[in-house]
Amino acid sequence: MYLCKLKAQGFRCFDNTFEVEFTDGLNVIVGENGAGKTAIISSIRQLFQDSESGRYSISSDDFFSPFIAGGKTALSFSISAEFDGLDVEDKVAFLPWVGASNTALLTLQAENKEIRGRFKKIIWGGSSKSSQFDPELIDLIQCIYLPPLRDAESKLSNGRQSRLSKLLKALNRKQLKQCRENDTLHPLEEKLKDFNTSLATDEKLSIKKANGLITDNLTKAIGHHFGQKTSIQFAESDFTKIAESLTLLFFPDLSAESQELFRDLSQNSLGFNNLLYIASILAELTLDEDDEEQPLFKLLLIEEPEAHLHPQLQIRLLNHLKSVAEDNKNVQVIVTTHSTVLASSVELESIIHLSKSQTPVATPLRTCGLPPTSSQFINRWLDVTKSNLLFASGVILVEGIAEQMILPTLARIVLKDKKEGWKNLEDLGISIINLNGIYFKHFMQLYCNIKTTDDAEEENVGQNIPVRCAGLTDLDPPKKLTKQIPDPENAGKTKEVSGEDFIPYEGSMKEGTNHALKLVDSISKSTDARLFVSKYKTLEYDLAMEGNNAALMSEVIASLWPKPKEKESSVIKEFTAMSKIDWTKKSRKEVAEVAHKILKRIDDDNIGKGIFAQVMTDKIKNEGFNFIVPEYIRNAILWASTLEVPEEA
Repeated sequence: MYLCKLKAQGFRCFDNTFEVEFTDGLNVIVGENGAGKTAIISSIRQLFQDSESGRYSISSDDFFSPFIAGGKTALSFSISAEFDGLDVEDKVAFLPWVGASNTALLTLQAENKEIRGRFKKIIWGGSSKSSQFDPELIDLIQCIYLPPLRDAESKLSNGRQSRLSKLLKALNRKQLKQCRENDTLHPLEEKLKDFNTSLATDEKLSIKKANGLITDNLTKAIGHHFGQKTSIQFAESDFTKIAESLTLLFFPDLSAESQELFRDLSQNSLGFNNLLYIASILAELTLDEDDEEQPLFKLLLIEEPEAHLHPQLQIRLLNHLKSVAEDNKNVQVIVTTHSTVLASSVELESIIHLSKSQTPVATPLRTCGLPPTSSQFINRWLDVTKSNLLFASGVILVEGIAEQMILPTLARIVLKDKKEGWKNLEDLGISIINLNGIYFKHFMQLYCNIKTTDDAEEENVGQNIPVRCAGLTDLDPPKKLTKQIPDPENAGKTKEVSGEDFIPYEGSMKEGTNHALKLVDSISKSTDARLFVSKYKTLEYDLAMEGNNAALMSEVIASLWPKPKEKESSVIKEFTAMSKIDWTKKSRKEVAEVAHKILKRIDDDNIGKGIFAQVMTDKIKNEGFNFIVPEYIRNAILWASTLEVPEEA
């Protein structure tokens, strides 16, 4: 069961009928400030009992009022929610709401008539306004709302209806019910009772003495007839009060073993307190108990989950929210965000674009009719600004979109044997920055001081960011071989002309022409930066030279090459044949020749490096191909990961 459609009219910024479609799992609403993201969340809250932030009462501000002189405020508003994906249990429980289409409907209507501080409203389930409404059905839906400005510290501290008490009561719901039926104490209540008894009777503690002194002075003051007996103890006696007296402490990593090391949340960062708060909510939402009091549907609403979090943590949090929504069939997550980091890290299917206009329009990107190839490409193309590198634990600078797309998958291959938490770039907090060119000198000066022998300027020595930075660049040897021929215009002299294509391999190599190569020596002298150069030519060429990579790359080219309408394509035929060859059994010259052909077709306008990298990445990920990572890429990944790199690299 999930919320599939929401309609609103006359509510907040929605004058005419506004409609937005949701998907099961994770939904990310993006758009400009003032587009109506909060209004969507607020309209959902109007329908349900918010168990975290309290009931959202109707106010005069909830009725649409145009920003024009003499504009009339709406006389009423209506909000309607439609639920899909109902299983048999859902259909039975929400039978009064279920229509002919097997979807459930819930509608609220409010009039702009305030009577003694309240606005008249009516709520009903199903298609008929006159149908009898059972308010207990609302309790089968748990709605939790987290505002953009969250006081996580107070929520996790002790107090009435604290987050910890809600979690503990949810964990112990069945046991508490059984204890009350049997007229027995819960084990936690027993523990505290025994503790209070030990405090009151222990001669070594001052509590017994203090209690005696109070009793003596009271008796002397008012006599035995009016005297009272006292007992000093922790006052909480029932489970709820005990749970509400608990508070959460923290330690900055997972290594702490002694309770003495933990500290109060006031000493923690706002960002991590926010994460602890969300984690406590998710802990309750993901409880899977066979309990009739458990809600059938759980809806988590979060405004700006990125609050107080640096980019890497934003991505980790969103990925976890997605996993929670996917792994728990009755949990749906709806978030609003202004973060380009979050928008770029979620698939198009989960993004809902909200336009800012007089009549807001919600457009789920999954409904835009994009073909699969376009959708997959855009999912990888969406990017944040290069300022992302200022928040990273490690940085890999690349020349173009192809490297940016394929490197995370290659990193998973390189790091697959590492310990848990070191198996991918996301876990390590490493960002790949696409420079869209050979601009290493500009960017790497953030991490090291660069001085080249032919630099006309004096060396500029400055402070550097103490973060590992690896650059990946192409060797770019000459594309053509040259030769000397007689000069017809100058008797007895020769001139240089371009000859056949140069195809590098072991035993046939030339120096590179890439101007970034002159930076390598200077960068290598630094503490934290390195520039790694391809062995043979370019990224694609060097990939094809390793193992049997050429077979997969040939297969990808054959799949992407345009198919003619009438006759058979010679290119498709040629590369299909090459995809079936075991190139590990061929000579280095033969492999080099096929690598040259592969690079030529990838550079062709019929494919392009970006599309090729995207499709090949999917192939490697989905088919588990035994892909070999070139040494220079491997070393760059290990360097940025602060893992050991061979000295000769």
